[in-house]
Amino acid sequence: MNDFTCTREGLYEYNVGILKQYTPSYYKLIEMRAIRIAGYEERNPKQVSKKNTAGNTAKLRESLSRSKSKVYELAVCNQWEHFVTLTLNGKLHDRYNLDESVRQISKWFNNLNYRSSLNIRYLLVPEPHKDNAWHFHGLFSGIPPNLLEPFKLDDNIPTYIREPLLSGHEICNFPLYQDKFGWVTVEPIRDNARAAKYITKYITKELLQSKISLNHHVYYASQGLNRASTILRAPLEQEFEPDFENDYVKIKQFDNANEPLKLFQKEE
Repeated sequence: MNDFTCTREGLYEYNVGILKQYTPSYYKLIEMRAIRIAGYEERNPKQVSKKNTAGNTAKLRESLSRSKSKVYELAVCNQWEHFVTLTLNGKLHDRYNLDESVRQISKWFNNLNYRSSLNIRYLLVPEPHKDNAWHFHGLFSGIPPNLLEPFKLDDNIPTYIREPLLSGHEICNFPLYQDKFGWVTVEPIRDNARAAKYITKYITKELLQSKISLNHHVYYASQGLNRASTILRAPLEQEFEPDFENDYVKIKQFDNANEPLKLFQKEE
């Protein structure tokens, strides 16, 4: 008999419904087939350590789903203005040291906010180049227009900036960042919901299989960002047709709380 079977009784709740509110018109109902009761890890550290290995396929899949959910939550619960790509100049910074790069970028934005009485907020996801050097993609708000400078075709710019400009895209430079760290592109966001979905595509299996899965965060965010609020957590009394379903979870989106709340009540 395996560890899971031996320890499962009394450590899990089954068919738990969780109703969350992300925005005034976006709610998500999540039905968990089984959810581990809080505190299990502290009571059974040896059993957990057997499962939590970097090569464990189930753990990787669970971590990928959880990370995407967290990033999507922060992305959709906050209003963003720009999609930003941050790179690092190898002559100025160690592009291979993720911890140090994040520390310096975070400190720089904090200092900029403090010195200039700004409220620049961000949600960043790191991505490795083919040579394992790091760069970042992120959603930003609060960057003043006077700190941005539109790229022009007659500028001395790399191909990955020139090609979108040729297609008519508006892309700006952030000279203060460029002088300190390296190339940066800033693009306006016209649809916050689409941007929220887009940023999650950078949470990949390859990212989690890299060194980042062992001792780094998968995303970095400003303090004080809005998060989804849990309206109700209780057993569901009625079935529903999900938008997404697998062996572990059923999920459905709603534009108000009235309909999903009825699913927690027995049919009369």
